[in-house]
Amino acid sequence: MSIPAEYLSNAILIVDDELSMRITLNNMLSRMGFKNVTIAENGKKAFEIVQARKIDVIITDINMPIMNGIELFKTIKDNKKYQDIKFIFVTAEATRQIVARAAEDGGDAYIIKPFIMATVEEKLLKILEKKYRPNQLENMMKDFDGLLTKKDYEGAEKVLLDIKEAVGDTVKVLFNFGRLSYLKGDINKAIEYYKEAINRNPTFVNAYNAIGEAYENLGDIQNAIRYYEIAHEISPANTERLITLSKLLHKSGDSEKAASLLKDAASDLRGDVSTSEHLLGEIYLSNNENEKALETLLKAYRKNSSDVTIMKSLAEAYRKLGKAEHALDIYHKILDISPENSEVYYEMGKTFLEMGQKNKAIENIKKAWELNPFSQQITADLRALARSDKVAL
Repeated sequence: MSIPAEYLSNAILIVDDELSMRITLNNMLSRMGFKNVTIAENGKKAFEIVQARKIDVIITDINMPIMNGIELFKTIKDNKKYQDIKFIFVTAEATRQIVARAAEDGGDAYIIKPFIMATVEEKLLKILEKKYRPNQLENMMKDFDGLLTKKDYEGAEKVLLDIKEAVGDTVKVLFNFGRLSYLKGDINKAIEYYKEAINRNPTFVNAYNAIGEAYENLGDIQNAIRYYEIAHEISPANTERLITLSKLLHKSGDSEKAASLLKDAASDLRGDVSTSEHLLGEIYLSNNENEKALETLLKAYRKNSSDVTIMKSLAEAYRKLGKAEHALDIYHKILDISPENSEVYYEMGKTFLEMGQKNKAIENIKKAWELNPFSQQITADLRALARSDKVAL
C-alpha cells in the first residue's frame, strides 16, 4: 500500500502531549512521503495553528492536558470555516463514550495504541480517497447539504429522492428527510422520520438529539427531556446537550436531578480540565452562586477560549452579575465562530431588554426568529415585544 503522489501535498497536523508519539508519527508520515507536517503538544496549540494556516487532516491523541482531542474536535467543528478538516483519533482505548461522541459529530477514523505504520497509512488513504475520489452517492449527499444551506428545499428534496432511489430508506436517508421536513416547517413530520431512523438503529444518537430539539422548540419540555436523556445515555460526553438537559430539568421542577446530572458528569470528566470546570461553573449558576460561577467559568474559558458552550455559560454568569456589556462582548465572539446561532441572538435580545434597550432587543430576537421560526419561546417573546411597541413582524 502507498499514498498516491497527488495526496502528499495535504497539510497534516499531529497533536499529542507525548514527545515520543509526536516523533513516531512524524517519522511515519515522512516515510510515506508527506512533506507538510506540523506538530502541536496539546489541543490549544493545535487550534492556534489551524487558525493561522490551512490544515487538511488532524491526527490527534484524545487524552491530553489543557485541551484534549475531543475538545479540539468540537471547537473546530463548531466553526464553519474548518468544516473540511478531517480527524483521526489516536487512543489507548476506544471507549463507547469516546466513539459515540466522535461519531455523533462526524469523526473520521480511530487508531488504537500501539499501532504500526501500515495502520496510519490505511486510515489516511481511506480519508483522502473520499476527498479526491468521492463516489456518486457522496457527491449527491454533498449536493443535498449545499442546497439545504442555500434554503433551496425543492432542489434538496429532488436530490434526496434520487439518493433514496439509489440506496433505499437507510437510516441516513430517513434522518435527512427529517432535517428537510423540519426546515420546511413540518416539525411533526420531521419527528416521524427521526423516530423511523431510530427504529432502524436504536443507538443513532443524532436522531434522539434532533427529536429533543424539535420538542424543545414546540415547548414540549417533558418529551424533550425524554429524548435528550436517551441521547445523553448513548453519548454522555456532549457537554452542550448535558447543559441543555440540566436546564430543562430545572425548568420542569426537577432541580435535584439536574444538579446530580452535572455533578456526576463533572466527576466523570475531571480529566478534561476545561470541561469539568465548565460543568462546575454551571452547578454554581444553578445555585445562584454567581461570583463563584464567573470565577470558575473564566478559568474554563482561558483554557479553551473557542468553545461556544463555555462562552454561552460565561455570558450567562456576566448577565446574572449585572455585567451586560461583558455578556454582549462574549455573544459577539460566539457569532464570529457560529454566525447563524439563533440561541445567541435570542440571548442578546434578552440582554438588551435587561439594559432597557427595546429596539435592539427586538432587532436581535427578530433575527433569532428568522433563524429559528419554529421555537415557540422565541415566537411568543417576539410577538409580545411587537405588540407592546407596535412593531410589525
